[in-house]
Amino acid sequence: MTFTTVFDAGRQGWQTWWFPAAGLIFVGIGGLLVFTPEPMQRLFPQELQVRARPIFSWFFLLFSLLWTGAVFGTTFQEYETVKAVFGAGRYSVAEGPVTNFVPMPYTGHAEESFTVNGHRFSYSDYVVTQGFNNTASHGGPIREGLYVRITYYGNLILRLEVAQQT
Repeated sequence: MTFTTVFDAGRQGWQTWWFPAAGLIFVGIGGLLVFTPEPMQRLFPQELQVRARPIFSWFFLLFSLLWTGAVFGTTFQEYETVKAVFGAGRYSVAEGPVTNFVPMPYTGHAEESFTVNGHRFSYSDYVVTQGFNNTASHGGPIREGLYVRITYYGNLILRLEVAQQT
C-alpha cells in the first residue's frame, strides 16, 4: 500500500512561533503605557491620574510579559518534545481505516475525533499545537473510512499519511 504524507511535524519546524510573538504586541503597548504616560492621561479622569494610571499601566505590562513568557515556554517545549520523540523513535504508529469519526462543526467549539485501530485521536483548529489539527470542516483530510497511517505520541498526531486510492 502506498501512502501520501499530508502532515509531518518533524519536518515543519516550530510552527507555533506566531502565538507568543503576538504577545509581544501587548508587551510593546504595556511598555508605552508605562514609559510614555501621555496617552493614558487622556483616558483616565484627572482624579484617577495619580493612582489608577500607573497601577493599570504596570499591571498591563507585567501581565503581558508573563503571558508571553508562559506561551513561549509551552509552545517551544512542545516543539522540543516533538524533535526529541522523532530523534529517539519514541513514537507509536496506528494504521487502518478511520472509524467513529465525529467532525468539528464549522463554527468550532468542539474537538474533531476519530479512532484508528483502537486508538482515539482528537484535535481542534482552535488549539495551538505542533501536532496535526486541521479539521474536516476547515479543509482537513480526515473522513470516515479513510485508510490512514498515523505516527503519534500520546494524543499528539506527529505524522499523518493517507493511503493512495487505487
